[in-house]
Amino acid sequence: MRPPAILQARSSFIVLQVLDLATTLVAFHFGAFEVNPLVGRLTAIFGPTGGVLVSKVIAVAIAFRMRRLIWVVNLVYTGIVCWNTLIVIALSHARH
Repeated sequence: MRPPAILQARSSFIVLQVLDLATTLVAFHFGAFEVNPLVGRLTAIFGPTGGVLVSKVIAVAIAFRMRRLIWVVNLVYTGIVCWNTLIVIALSHARH
């Protein structure tokens, strides 16, 4: 069984990276912190925005070398974006 075409597309990967960046930065705004140790270290070195941007460059470099498995990476990032969105919603409600 083949994964859906949308999960195999590089364009889907780019969109998911942008969504991950946006939801992560919004979560930072609401007081969240990075739980991925690598990205956490990058944010400590380059600041929140710079660290996440550097992590996106690394992710793109890795994913584009794994063309046959891009659907797995896209599936993982779909979960990450959903998780980030839930965190943003929870934190925004906690502030009120």
